[in-house]
Amino acid sequence: MHGASSTITRPVKDEWAECERELHATAMPDVQRYESDLRTLRAEVDQLQGLGTLDQLISAWPITLDGTADRRMRLIRGAAFALRAREIQALADARATEDRIARARAAGETWVVLQETGDPSALEGAAFSIATMHLASGLTTLSMAQHATMAIGLVYSLSVIRLETKSGVLIDATPGLEDWLEIKDRSELDAATERWRRSIEAGDFQL
Repeated sequence: MHGASSTITRPVKDEWAECERELHATAMPDVQRYESDLRTLRAEVDQLQGLGTLDQLISAWPITLDGTADRRMRLIRGAAFALRAREIQALADARATEDRIARARAAGETWVVLQETGDPSALEGAAFSIATMHLASGLTTLSMAQHATMAIGLVYSLSVIRLETKSGVLIDATPGLEDWLEIKDRSELDAATERWRRSIEAGDFQL
């Protein structure tokens, strides 16, 4: 999360998510109901476009709706709030990515870390993923270690994608590599990542 809201409470988000799940689960068997709910849902989301923060969404969320007839409407509204919350968070994430790129470029950096989960600094035994973009070309190394269901320990992998150099939006998921490169251990992953970065910096990465 990138600070779109510091006060949003998990129970409210959980309530929206539950409304969304129940709405789709109860509507799917009935095509006409599903289409009607979808139209109403879109209209509700449109009405929420003026709310630009998660805090504003929470303030606008109705605490109660009286009567059994209002139950369906509450599910639709909850689903609409869930959708709008995701839109707001996506916009906040996009702004944060643009800011991070701009700061790195202003500082004269060559690469910028755009996404990081887990603990990439741990040498062994910790799952992680890290996306690092070359500011000049947008070519981005994706390296990760993750637990695989059919393997003991961690599986290490590496790939390259191309992002738009100012926004970090995906342009090409396979700019010369059709699949992830699987690597046996962390030291080999780090060495392969460094080789690819040197090639990218030199402009001789094979596309």
